[in-house]
This record gives sequence, structure tokens and C-alpha cells, in this order.
Amino acid sequence: AAVKAQTEREKILAQAKAEVEAERIRAKEELRKQVAALAVAGAERILQRSIDEAAHSDILEKLVAELN
Repeated sequence: AAVKAQTEREKILAQAKAEVEAERIRAKEELRKQVAALAVAGAERILQRSIDEAAHSDILEKLVAELN
């Protein structure tokens, strides 16, 4: 009976460790996806601002040329 209980305990412990590892992997992957999404969002904002500044500068240059 003691051997059977020990075997069962080891089985439950191994299963719990496997579940913890699987959850760790899922959490790590979710974090990676969130970081990637944040990086893309940040890059989009930077690019949008750069394009807006370039367009604004172009408009001002054309306006100055028209006034001269």
C-alpha cells in the first residue's frame, strides 16, 4: 500500500510539474505576442509622425515657393 501511495504521489507530482511548465510556456508566448504588438504600435506611431512632419515640411516649402 505504501509503495502504491508513493507511486501515485510521484505521478501526481509529475503531472503538476508538467502543467506548471505548460502554463509557463503559454504565459511566455502570450507575453511575447504582447511585446510584439506594442513594438508594432510604437513603430506605427513613429512612422506616422515622421510622415506627417515630412508632409508638413513639404507643404510649407511649397507655400514659401508660391509666395516668392
